[in-house]
Amino acid sequence: MKAKTIFTLALAVIFTAGISSCQDMLKVDSKTYDYGHEMTAQDTVYSVMGIIQKIQEIADRTVLLGEIRGDLVTLTGNQTPEITELYNYDFANLSADNKYNRPIDYYAVINNCNYFLANVDTSLYSNGKNVFLKEYIPVLCYRAWTYLQMAQIYGRVYYVNEPITSGDEATSGKFRLMDIKTLAKELLVEFEQNENKYPDYKLLNYGSLGGSDNDEGSKSQKHNSQDLLIPVRLIMGDLYLWSEQFEKAAKYYHDYLYYNNQADILRNISTGTGMILWNGTTFTKLGEDSYASNFGTNAKPITYIPMASEEYAGITSKLPDIFNSTEENRYYPQLTYSKAMSSLSQRQVYCYHDIIPLTGVSVAEYMSDPVGMQVNPLLRGDLRLQSIFEVKARDSKDIKSLLENTAKQTLKKINSEKISLYRNDVVYLRLAEALNRAGLPNMAFAVLKNGLTESFIVDRINLEEQDKATALGIAFPLNYFDSVRYQIVTDQININNDPNNPSAADYVRPVSNTNNSSRGVNMGIHSRGSGDAAMNKYYTISLDPSESVGNNLIDTIRRVEEMILDEMALETCFEGYRFGDLMRISMHRAYDKAEYDPTKPDLSQEQIKFDKAFFADRVASRDDATPTNPFAGRNSDLYNTLKGDDGDEDLFPQSWFLRLNTSVYY
Repeated sequence: MKAKTIFTLALAVIFTAGISSCQDMLKVDSKTYDYGHEMTAQDTVYSVMGIIQKIQEIADRTVLLGEIRGDLVTLTGNQTPEITELYNYDFANLSADNKYNRPIDYYAVINNCNYFLANVDTSLYSNGKNVFLKEYIPVLCYRAWTYLQMAQIYGRVYYVNEPITSGDEATSGKFRLMDIKTLAKELLVEFEQNENKYPDYKLLNYGSLGGSDNDEGSKSQKHNSQDLLIPVRLIMGDLYLWSEQFEKAAKYYHDYLYYNNQADILRNISTGTGMILWNGTTFTKLGEDSYASNFGTNAKPITYIPMASEEYAGITSKLPDIFNSTEENRYYPQLTYSKAMSSLSQRQVYCYHDIIPLTGVSVAEYMSDPVGMQVNPLLRGDLRLQSIFEVKARDSKDIKSLLENTAKQTLKKINSEKISLYRNDVVYLRLAEALNRAGLPNMAFAVLKNGLTESFIVDRINLEEQDKATALGIAFPLNYFDSVRYQIVTDQININNDPNNPSAADYVRPVSNTNNSSRGVNMGIHSRGSGDAAMNKYYTISLDPSESVGNNLIDTIRRVEEMILDEMALETCFEGYRFGDLMRISMHRAYDKAEYDPTKPDLSQEQIKFDKAFFADRVASRDDATPTNPFAGRNSDLYNTLKGDDGDEDLFPQSWFLRLNTSVYY
């Protein structure tokens, strides 16, 4: 990894547009820029920024392809033909000019990373510190993340771990075609060889970026350079999760949340108490919403891709024109939430944590008739979709043309300058997924229902799981997190004038810890939109005998996994994770039909397998699901396409993925 030259990565690696063969797809413009000197710190800054610029080019499509192939979005009738092709899973017949099918852009990122990794000198020390390791590691993480996204889009990808500078180096026979499980294991090799060094590296810091004036008088958002980097523990957790090494995945997610000492700082990342609530037991008036305020311009993800605020300043995001009503699309969005999404939301039972004022006794109150009580379906059950999604009539005086939509759709999660890669709840949900498949389903369920704290684990988790967690090095120290507390506050809108009905003006909400302000608050993620999940008697692990495979542990794991997958939809809808979540869970569930011991995940089978029916059921029901039947009106043609008519679960599900190259891929 030592070299005396540097490639200006933002400029040097330009792939050709054609993808008619593997060689074309990997071909590069062989221009390189030889500065004739050892790589300097300034050189590495330009290089890393060049890689981020390349990642900007794949940001939108990564989100779009993660959602449009899932079950949570549907077409509005105003979409482009390109998006229609993707939604219909017509991947074998995609138009040649479909802009969302450009694997060369992913390989451009990978090749940029390969250039850097091959040519930076990681043996150079100054004043006892490694000069370039703090840049080398983020680039290694960028490459791993890009490969994982590409494998979710194309199913199998060519693994290239060396820089390509000419067409002669881009022959298809030189590179191995890998599925995502094999790829994850391959990418883990260097991380594992340096697992005592890489996870605790000190984050590089280039200061703040952005904040410049736009031409209409506003300012672009500021970006802390450290927020653009992928923490090593998170990418390693993902690689272990995709390779189905669940114990190791759980350990790395846990260590990021609880023991991450990157940048020499102990970080205890809690869930916090952001949520949307009813303000009383009549369920007729919403209380405060501290949920949606965490998105949009206020978003503070762990890691994100920065985008330009205006086209003249660089690469801008087009996601607002896809999900929102904008002037550019004449207020006609292309995608909206599916019936599967709204029906899932309605199926949740909202639990109001009521405190009797005169006694201080806590009681649970439930929305007794979620179908008939509310005219607005988004106010039935879980409230998160209602919080982040808005459709309202436009003011007639603002409508300037008959071609404009009279309604306006707003997805509050959209931040055109920050495309989120990781945020806290995403990490907690993946921790739950890993814990569950590692044989700790009760601890995994606690992430959803109660929030992980030491006191809860000691009091409520069985000793077998506690011992296993201890053996894995997973612990939740008492001085890190508190459980959620509730208190009564005065509803300033409705002053209580009825002494005989003191609860009429009482507003119950969760509060942060009052004993030690340095501690964070961990609550069950389901409480974000469904009230107090910890008190909810209906939100429990109840096994369905029809799904039993004859093993109580596997039965419980399967049930918890269903609930985790539902929570992923409720919490992370429209963020680009859905196809990957469905794909990964269908991989895990394939083992339930084989000789699989969930307590020994590192001994999982090498061959990648899928429960194709599990995946097909959900995607084929996206447009016809009902609150009482998630698979009502299932599209049989799409179901058969996704499941395949061969009846063999071992065959690779080709219909799920875009074609990387038809002459080589299949």
